[in-house]
Amino acid sequence: MSSEATVAVYEVRSDGEIAKARLAADGIVARLSVDDEGGLNPGFFSRYGVRLVVRPEDLDDAYESLGIEQVRVPSEVADAMFKHAGWAFPDEGCGLVAVDDDGGPVLTICLTNADHAPDRFTITPDEQFGAIRHAESRDLTIGGVFHSHPRSEAYPSAVDIGGGGDPAWVHFIVGPVAGPRPLLRAFRLVDGDVTELKVTVGQ
Repeated sequence: MSSEATVAVYEVRSDGEIAKARLAADGIVARLSVDDEGGLNPGFFSRYGVRLVVRPEDLDDAYESLGIEQVRVPSEVADAMFKHAGWAFPDEGCGLVAVDDDGGPVLTICLTNADHAPDRFTITPDEQFGAIRHAESRDLTIGGVFHSHPRSEAYPSAVDIGGGGDPAWVHFIVGPVAGPRPLLRAFRLVDGDVTELKVTVGQ
C-alpha cells in the first residue's frame, strides 16, 4: 500500500492476524506492519507493537468491522484543537478536554507545551490544575487530553504510549499539521495497549 492508515496496534502478532482476517472477511484489504528486524528479533513485537494498517479510504469501514468505540466531538471543540495545532507548529500543541456528565467532549482547553518540542509535549502541573478548576467552574470534568503531531501521522508514538496519564482519558491527536488534510483521531492508552475510537465531528 503506497498510502496507509493505522487502525490498531497489538502487542501479539496473533491478535493482529485475527483482526486482519476479520477485515478480510468484510472485503477490506489490510496488512500487518511489524518492526522486528526482518523476523530476526521477534521480541520487538511487545515493545513496538504490531500495526494493522489499511488504505485511508477504508479506515471508517475498518473501524466498523472491528467494532471500535465511537466518540462524538462538537465542531467548535475540534476546531479549537486544529487552530491550536496550527498556532503551535512546528512544535507539538497540547491541552485538555472537558467533558459533560455523559463523557462527551464539550470544551477544549488549550495549554502550553512546556517542552517546546516537535516530538513530545508536557503540561505543567500548574496549568493542569488551572484547567481542572476552569472545567469545574462550568460543572465539567477533565476527560481527555489532546496534542498535535507536526509532521507525522495522527497516531500515538512510542513517547505518547509510554507517557502515562489518566488511563480513563481519551487521547486526541491532530496530524500531520504540515499535511494538506490533518486528521483528528482519538485513542485509549492503557498499560501500553492502544485502542482507537472512531471520531465523528459535528453538533
